[in-house]
Amino acid sequence: MLDLVTVDLMKDRFERYKRCGDILVDYDEILLYYPDYFKKKVELEKKKFVSKDVIDSYFEENYQQSNLYQKLEKLAMAKEEIYIFMVQNKDLRWELFKLAFEKHVEKCIELCNLIDYIGHYPTTYPVPREEEKDFAMEELLEKYDIMVRYHLSEEFDKMQITSDDIVRIMWVLNRLLSDFESINTVLSKEGWMFEREAPEIKFKENMLNLIKEVDFFPESNFQEKGRSKREEGKRYLRKQHGKRVI
Repeated sequence: MLDLVTVDLMKDRFERYKRCGDILVDYDEILLYYPDYFKKKVELEKKKFVSKDVIDSYFEENYQQSNLYQKLEKLAMAKEEIYIFMVQNKDLRWELFKLAFEKHVEKCIELCNLIDYIGHYPTTYPVPREEEKDFAMEELLEKYDIMVRYHLSEEFDKMQITSDDIVRIMWVLNRLLSDFESINTVLSKEGWMFEREAPEIKFKENMLNLIKEVDFFPESNFQEKGRSKREEGKRYLRKQHGKRVI
């Protein structure tokens, strides 16, 4: 547990990192910016979306008492039409909220794993052995242009990443956790499958955009300039240790 002074220092440092993405940062410092990552990962792994059978059963027992049913009845719609309309609405809401729920859980767990992997990166010099690597995590490092490697000098001998890497990971994780909380706020309401806050096409568009944004990850400061931090790091390692090092 970090004390309040340390927390304030970390906040100030993070603000500096947001302003400057080229600062070299010790690789394990990332663990300090979300110390509860493992606890959050375990919590997310236990999350399960409500089954269709449970929703269908609740719907059949309660749809006629819902506000939506009362509104449609006042429009002089036939009971059969109301039922068909509400079933379609229920099915669409269940399908899209399930997809959004599960995508957010999957991505947040993935980022918690990435924080853990970077923060405990194999320290074999000059590069980890193949058997030490987690190739799923290595693919993410490649995709997000993150390079964990030694930056040697007279002052230190430790693997580092750049401030840009920490900022991007934390920004995405915090955004996804916030969106996931919003999704759960809706799902915590009794009778959420009866709601109809927007026309179907608008609701579908909003939900699909929310789902699509799960996969968004900002480019590195190198990628924004048409370069690759990883490729430049690999060239440095090959120059220092031979072409076969990585």
